[in-house]
Amino acid sequence: MRLLLIFFMLILCACTSAKRSYEIQAVRVPVAPYLKMTCAELLSEQKLVLTELEAAGASVDKKYDSEKTKEIVGWIIFFPALFMFDGNEAEASQLAAKKGQLDAITEALSINKCNQ
Repeated sequence: MRLLLIFFMLILCACTSAKRSYEIQAVRVPVAPYLKMTCAELLSEQKLVLTELEAAGASVDKKYDSEKTKEIVGWIIFFPALFMFDGNEAEASQLAAKKGQLDAITEALSINKCNQ
């Protein structure tokens, strides 16, 4: 029984902590800097951030797929390698910041009553 418990603990510890892009929540960004912008500037900034957001989301998903592939291969071929996962925290934090920035721009567009 004790051996079975140790085995399950090893399984839980060896799994990757990587997340998919849709699982990542936005980090709140202050709207104040965007309130000073004109509607045209806000729309331009929104397009730029949307492009960066798509790239960051693709990066997060790519890293997630890579981690999951390593995990499967590790379980099949070499179990101790499963303890060397680094996850996708760096990519996830960048994506969360971009999501927050987009939310702030959208809020500024609404406050400034810009027609989209």
